Amino acid sequence: MAVDSMVRRLLDERDTKMALIDQIAGIAEDEGRDLLESDNQTIESAQARVRSLNDDIDRLTQNLELAESAKNRIRTLDPTIVAKDFTYRTAGEFLWDVIHRSDEPDCGLRLNKFMSRAAEHMGFDKANTVPVAGGYNGLVVIPSVGPVLDPSPAGRPLFSALGAQTVTSVTFTRPRLVDPNFETGVGIVTQEKSEMPSKAWDILAETVTCSRVGGYINVSEVLVEMLAGSLDMVITHMNRRVAAYSEKAVVTELAKSTATVAVATDDVNAAIGEAAALVVTNTGQLPTWLAMGPAGWGALLGKSDLAGRPLYPAIGPVNTNATGKATEYFTSMSGLNVAVTPAITDKTLYMGNSFGLEIYERPMPLMQAFEPSVYGRQVAVATYLGFYSAITEEGATPKREGTVKITWA
Repeated sequence: MAVDSMVRRLLDERDTKMALIDQIAGIAEDEGRDLLESDNQTIESAQARVRSLNDDIDRLTQNLELAESAKNRIRTLDPTIVAKDFTYRTAGEFLWDVIHRSDEPDCGLRLNKFMSRAAEHMGFDKANTVPVAGGYNGLVVIPSVGPVLDPSPAGRPLFSALGAQTVTSVTFTRPRLVDPNFETGVGIVTQEKSEMPSKAWDILAETVTCSRVGGYINVSEVLVEMLAGSLDMVITHMNRRVAAYSEKAVVTELAKSTATVAVATDDVNAAIGEAAALVVTNTGQLPTWLAMGPAGWGALLGKSDLAGRPLYPAIGPVNTNATGKATEYFTSMSGLNVAVTPAITDKTLYMGNSFGLEIYERPMPLMQAFEPSVYGRQVAVATYLGFYSAITEEGATPKREGTVKITWA
């Protein structure tokens, strides 16, 4: 009915005006002061409107029910008042009859006809209940079971294994000693007082420039306020992105080396030995680490000797250079620290030491900028990364072969 709709609208406006009065009074009370002149004017205007609304609501809600004698006459003339398909037009009509059913016969009659209609149903899920049903969907809170499933890689196993040096400048120089006369700088002198060899060497430097790696995201402040821990989840995942990027960047630098050992006749152990010797030849230092991806780790785990025994057994290893388990990665192999990283996507193995690749990093602090116009904030994470591979052989085209790749089918 139009009257019901208008009454609801007037009541809503009345509630708004009353809330405004209460808000102004609450602010003054919190600040420990009297009402300002502007406060008084606003309150007086709101009160006047409330009084006007009270009059309108009272006028529209007058009881205009017919006298009992008139109802009796209508009941005899209009049988539809007790029709089988009788229904209430508004919830207010139904409530009126419920309240007055004991003192007005028509109220009880209408209620009986309304309640005797074909039975309907109530269910937990309205969509999954028989037709003509209601449901409690609005009260159902579907819980989240378990943590958020995130298949993206976490951590930087290879990055951590090689170790990063913290830098204080975006650009710096890396000095190195260049001695083309290393082998002839000393020699046998056959006669006394004869002049000995004298060969000079140089200290040269190469420039290393770090690059910024990072990203940002716009976050709704409603999300931050309404969901506990949501901001931490956002920052954690953004840092995982940075970590995954830096891990891949290390693999990209390792792959630039042209020193390669190919596995012959599927003999991986022989290739590992050959690669270790090549690392020593190129850098003058022993290898310290061996890197591989899940594909390489799985291939090594499944290797067998000629008798069909696991090459890297999980229990009771004899005459083997590693212990292999499907429940954990190799931690060492041939005495080398092993790093298994998803950033290596094929079966290639990499071997090296601190001479082969140097990593430089300067993590940057988290940055946030609030955006009042959209009630949100921008969140940014970043780090500076730099790499340096030492020259292992001088020349017109210097070689940087401190890292050795082991390739196999």
